[in-house]
Amino acid sequence: MTTIDSGRSLRTSGSSFLQMDTGEAPSCPRCGTDEYLIFEEFVPARQADHSSDLIAASASYTCSECGTFNAHTVPASWRPPQWFWYS
Repeated sequence: MTTIDSGRSLRTSGSSFLQMDTGEAPSCPRCGTDEYLIFEEFVPARQADHSSDLIAASASYTCSECGTFNAHTVPASWRPPQWFWYS
């Protein structure tokens, strides 16, 4: 089970949390598409505190068609549509 907390850390019970490309691109499991997704949060892959290891990227989202909510790790190369960092 993966939990995303407000402290921006990713914890995975039972295994190492430093797995980079194990996540799937977001898609609604009920509708079978990413067409209706509203992204609540996206945290890009980042360096762990006091380490050179990277913590996997994660995303949380809701499907506006059916209301399903989901959150999980995503591939390091994935970004939400039209996403950018504010400077």
